[in-house]
Amino acid sequence: MLAVSGNSSDPAILIQAHIARAHILVIATPDSFPVRRIIEIARMLNPSVETVVRTHSDEDAALLQKEHAGKIFMSEHELALGMIRYVLELIAETEKNTLAE
Repeated sequence: MLAVSGNSSDPAILIQAHIARAHILVIATPDSFPVRRIIEIARMLNPSVETVVRTHSDEDAALLQKEHAGKIFMSEHELALGMIRYVLELIAETEKNTLAE
């Protein structure tokens, strides 16, 4: 497996990562400022690339949605959903074990 390391807001990094042939670009940087630039560059090099973006605030999510940034995940919401899912699975397992006894 190959990897590319660097600042993906630098077009050379996206080119080195073969963005022109990519189907999906995942952007998980904690700083939302360069995300729009990364998407802009990626779409110049590959207009059909799908983007998956992590963000930290409702404001950033709204701005990215307005700019058609692709699928947006807000980290705090996803963490909360994951925790709820885990708790519900534990409750279901406990109920299943109780019924089996």
